[in-house]
Amino acid sequence: MKALHVVDYVVIGLYFAALVGIGLWSVRKTRSRDDYLVAGRRLGFPLFFGCMSAMAVGGAVTVGGTGKGYSDGIAGMWVGGSLGMGLILLGMLVSNRLSRLRALSINEVIERNYGAAARVFGAVLTIIYTVALTVVQVVSMGAITAGLFGINLRWAMFGSGLVVVFYTFLGGMWSVTMTDIVQFVIKTLGVLIFVPIVVLNDSSIGGISGFIEKVPESHWNLGAYGVSGTVYWILLYVPGLVIGQDIWQRMFTARTPSIARAGTLSAGAYTIVYSLAAVVLGMSVRAAGIQLDDPSMAFEAGVSAFLPPGIAGLLLAAALAASMSVASGTILACSTVVYNDLYVRFIRGHGTASADPHDVQDAADSQRDAWINRGIALVVGLAIIGLSLLIGDLFKALDLAYGFLSGCVFVPVIFSFVLKRISPKSGFVSLVASAITVGGTMVFGEATNRPDFAVGGNWPITFGIGVGLVAYLLVMAVDRTRIVPNVEIEDEPAAVLEAGSSASAERPSPVGTGSNVPSGQDGGHRLRL
Repeated sequence: MKALHVVDYVVIGLYFAALVGIGLWSVRKTRSRDDYLVAGRRLGFPLFFGCMSAMAVGGAVTVGGTGKGYSDGIAGMWVGGSLGMGLILLGMLVSNRLSRLRALSINEVIERNYGAAARVFGAVLTIIYTVALTVVQVVSMGAITAGLFGINLRWAMFGSGLVVVFYTFLGGMWSVTMTDIVQFVIKTLGVLIFVPIVVLNDSSIGGISGFIEKVPESHWNLGAYGVSGTVYWILLYVPGLVIGQDIWQRMFTARTPSIARAGTLSAGAYTIVYSLAAVVLGMSVRAAGIQLDDPSMAFEAGVSAFLPPGIAGLLLAAALAASMSVASGTILACSTVVYNDLYVRFIRGHGTASADPHDVQDAADSQRDAWINRGIALVVGLAIIGLSLLIGDLFKALDLAYGFLSGCVFVPVIFSFVLKRISPKSGFVSLVASAITVGGTMVFGEATNRPDFAVGGNWPITFGIGVGLVAYLLVMAVDRTRIVPNVEIEDEPAAVLEAGSSASAERPSPVGTGSNVPSGQDGGHRLRL
């Protein structure tokens, strides 16, 4: 593999320094809890679209997708393509409602409809998902850093992870937003525009005709994974993108519902196109005859082989940036769940979601909560770095993350948006039954060495969704208690909603089981979403 020029190392070093600088600058923007967790809920379309796109095209798409292109060919598009489809589905189904909820976590929606126990159980599942997804990014960052600087993988994971934890700790969502925009611009100019042009003009490739000729014929089969393999990626990502806390938290940053919807749909389309570019880069490494023992090194190998000094360093920094985008967002998402769904309930002793997170606060209280969230984010980030050093397998952690999210949380959350009447008990039973099913199936598969049933197999998610669906419908059939799903907010002037005023300037409707409206009642002055 071609060695990097000293200019590349200088560029990478400056890039890391810039990220830390952005974190320090973002402290000035973070004066309240909502500033720290959801960027004050005031992002316009350019910032929102860039952040949502950067969140989607993390290490799994940039590094993992390039590796899949090298080893499997065009079928590797199903990795990033499924993420894109999930964002598009989210934009079509619930983006408007989510941005109007003015919530902080997905589990607030769960409690509104299924009670406090369901919220706590959902919080545990969400923590598993966000922790595992962050591990994916830390492993990815470590692999790139180790390859760049020739250092031990574990030290590389530790060092790059600390950078992300540091700027996330300082600036929260504002820090994440500003670093995401930088990363989005670099990845777009590099991977999506510059790399295809340079690669196809490289003498070792020989243009489009040479590329087509030199790529193995088997690499042009979009269905190379077969039906079960293709369905696996769709089941893994699409439901998870629709109800992921990290994605929802980005949704809450939009200034208006229309920005949330348009930005999410656009980010979905962007992700699909970007995933194609990453896969093509991996196929180009194969076409150039570069031999790799580890396909995960395909991105680094391709960039260092095809691009001139300086540009190569910038693109490798962008690969790190891709993982950092997701890692910072998922660390923040995990810390938000710990704060909003566990700390507020068990440490402060508030029994309902409305009792604390959305109370009108003075400046001192709001700043205090921002620092509490900083502390939680720091602890969560350091714990994740430690866990990453123990796991060290990118796709294993990814499979674990989305296995529990897609297999367990998808059914009750989606039903709360699409059904007109629900049973409060149905969601909790569905969560518990599907979690036991997903975990049990994974344990069975690992113990019996049956990959389809183990972590990364099709059956844990399939069985989880199936059992969760059956459990939900059975409880609905036997439980005569019915409520109107509570995904609503207090009736407010349209100007307030469009202005995207901060949570401290308004008081959303109470959430929790007591706020659900029994069947047949209008529930007072509310705006039905």
